[in-house]
Amino acid sequence: MPVPTLPPFFTNSKNPKVLFNPNLNKQFARAYDGFFQYFTNFNYHRLITDIKTISLILTLILLALFVWIMRRLWNLGTLKEELAEVKGEVVPPQVAVTAYDNRWQEIKRHVNSINEAEWKLAIVEGDKFVDDVLKSAGFLGESMGERLMLIQPDQLINLQYLWEAHKLRNLLVHDVNFRLTHQQALYAINAFESVLRELEALT
Repeated sequence: MPVPTLPPFFTNSKNPKVLFNPNLNKQFARAYDGFFQYFTNFNYHRLITDIKTISLILTLILLALFVWIMRRLWNLGTLKEELAEVKGEVVPPQVAVTAYDNRWQEIKRHVNSINEAEWKLAIVEGDKFVDDVLKSAGFLGESMGERLMLIQPDQLINLQYLWEAHKLRNLLVHDVNFRLTHQQALYAINAFESVLRELEALT
């Protein structure tokens, strides 16, 4: 029976009985010795000192960053408090309430009721209110109707709107049986209000 032999990789071509090449063993030995000498002679004390120094520097940087963030937050909080104080001190100007405004609010209360008689009263009072303002503004005429005929369209943008509301007022005054709807009443009041605001009688 033939004797088994080792593969060429594990044998020396000159001496098959040798498992490894002696020169190769020496190279491994020198490499191991070099690593061993490196780690044996390594200055661990200096490494630890360097790590401590770097850690101290990073700690100081993080501490400075923390202080900076806290100061920013504190300044932001102070700014918000100051703005709140200023906002509390600054009181927006109140809109001046004139006698015209009070008079108009009373008319609006009538038209917003559920009673048809009050709707009619609101239209009659609204028409008279506008007539008083037209007279104060210098528009000529002996009556509301005459003043409206003398006003030119370029003098009053809502002239046609006002005419329709005034005609409705005349129907109410001359026909006591006229049935007024709430929609008609609101239309007339809106017409009067648009003219009053155009003439700057209302704030």
